[in-house]
Amino acid sequence: MPAFREWPAPAVLDGFLMSRRSVREFKDKPIAHGTLEALLDVARRAPTASNSQKLHWIVVEGGNKVHALSVEAMNWLLNAGISKAMVEHWESGYDFILRGAPVVIMACTPEDYAWGKQDCAIALTFLELAAEARGLGVCWAGYLTRVAESHEPIRKALSVLEGYVVRGGVMLGVPKFSYRLVPPRKQLSVQWN
Repeated sequence: MPAFREWPAPAVLDGFLMSRRSVREFKDKPIAHGTLEALLDVARRAPTASNSQKLHWIVVEGGNKVHALSVEAMNWLLNAGISKAMVEHWESGYDFILRGAPVVIMACTPEDYAWGKQDCAIALTFLELAAEARGLGVCWAGYLTRVAESHEPIRKALSVLEGYVVRGGVMLGVPKFSYRLVPPRKQLSVQWN
């Protein structure tokens, strides 16, 4: 495949990057399998330590399957003693774990690979930006990632390969709402030496 030669103007690319936001509410609409394959193709080209390319992907498609992961993660969180407010949110029907997303994509590496978290974070960022360019919304699946690190029922539900560990993940779908403003951020904190 030839390398891309015509880059967008810096102002266009900067505007795209600064406009990205985490999407926490999704339409009940499936994502085409071909779109998911295209996103993973972009993500697999992300840089990895020493070009090791040790990432393995798990894609869970379908609202019912995704919600089942939320339920199992919530079981672990209940046993871990989460806050009463979070329990009340869950009991009111609000899925704060995977937020009703139609797709979850998890990134894994061998458990003995020292650069797994970094490689997965970079690749998931590539995937996130590629999804945004296609009009899809993404939010990092922090609760599921945390639970999948140690909770065997989640590992089994995800079919994590033996010897591998989940290092990160995202929920993905068509955003329920569109936004017109760049998300606010704190002032730049920088030290020039």
